[in-house]
Amino acid sequence: MEISAIKLVSSVFLFLVAGFLFVNIAFASYWPDPGPDIPRIYIRNNGDVEPETSLIEKTGNIYKLTGNIVHYTIDIQCDNIVLDGEGYAIQGNASRIKGYDDGNNGIIVNSQKNVTIKNINFEQGETGIRISNSSSITIIDNSFSNGIYTGITLQGSTQIIIENNNLIDLHTDIGVPAAMLNGSKITFRNNTITGSSYGVKIIGSSNLISENTFECMLPIQMDTANSNIISMNKISGPANWADRDPFTGNEGIALFRWCSNNIIFGNNITGFVNQAIRTVFSCSNNTFYGNYIANTGVAIALQDGATGNTFYGNVFALDSCTVRMDDGAEDISWDNGTIGNYWGDYDGIDIDEDGIGDSPYTIVGVKWDNDAGGDVSFVAGYDNYPLMKPIAIPEFPSWTPLLIALVAVVAVAVVYRHKLNKQSRRRF
Repeated sequence: MEISAIKLVSSVFLFLVAGFLFVNIAFASYWPDPGPDIPRIYIRNNGDVEPETSLIEKTGNIYKLTGNIVHYTIDIQCDNIVLDGEGYAIQGNASRIKGYDDGNNGIIVNSQKNVTIKNINFEQGETGIRISNSSSITIIDNSFSNGIYTGITLQGSTQIIIENNNLIDLHTDIGVPAAMLNGSKITFRNNTITGSSYGVKIIGSSNLISENTFECMLPIQMDTANSNIISMNKISGPANWADRDPFTGNEGIALFRWCSNNIIFGNNITGFVNQAIRTVFSCSNNTFYGNYIANTGVAIALQDGATGNTFYGNVFALDSCTVRMDDGAEDISWDNGTIGNYWGDYDGIDIDEDGIGDSPYTIVGVKWDNDAGGDVSFVAGYDNYPLMKPIAIPEFPSWTPLLIALVAVVAVAVVYRHKLNKQSRRRF
């Protein structure tokens, strides 16, 4: 099955060279900035710290904390700087936490560029870091815990890197994620979100959510999100809800409204009572490749308006082969014309030992029926190239465009030749 890894790289290459479309939607829950409910320390556009404080030490364009910042927000109004917390904390006012964003923030950056925020512990506030209308911002090696509601909120921003941060036991309310990402060309990688109700919400395009660990009730939400990559994440329900075993989460990845041309691959999704993956209104032309799905009530839920989505190279464990599919979900492909998926309950044979079953896999779906007053079963489709063994997904430590471009040149030729060789294997 070497062809699968090459085809994967080719798919990602096509995503990278595609045009970028940025969608900008503001939600009242997050924006606009409600103002300084607690006092602010400003880093002005000339580099001065105002009011002066011994807790921030300036050397050139590097600002270092020398102690904890308590009951103050740092408002960065300067480009091209580094704010290094040196392991100290920025603590909001716990007595003023209201369950919605009222200005009790740790750091605010608005309309700036080339700012790095690192090595800070955010505690006791509504929002740890709030970024708006900014570019080339790096958020790295920070922690968000001990009374923070929302860790990171981005709005209308681009070229943002968020790496190696820990967001632990945040007090997220219903619908409020630990990280709100509204923008384009955002890289959210190697972060850990555990113990929160909601993980990350993505609005916008051309973003990368990769190699993170999520232990949340609803780890990944996408809304009006196009041409994004969701890859190599470990996604499960919250460990501190272990009394709800075997299912500790609600759903793994949810594509809500108008989510198209996204690539979701190589994710490990386990332990959800409803479904591992759900697509809802007008979610079309998304590709789901190489995901491992186990211990879920439903593997895939395709609701009204989900059209033209493709699933191949995925592993559906024996306990996770159920597909829920509404009448309005159309043109769903369970293979890519070359390879299909691994289904734990497939009982076919492979006489020619090419790794693909000799008979199609019948996908038995379930849907609600008013006349029956409950769920009924029906044939939801066919996987014409079911896999006899799970595909091993290669690990890419860094999804650099150069690497993908070089491999994709070879991949296109190999995939084309492989497809020609399979033309004689027609399935019905």
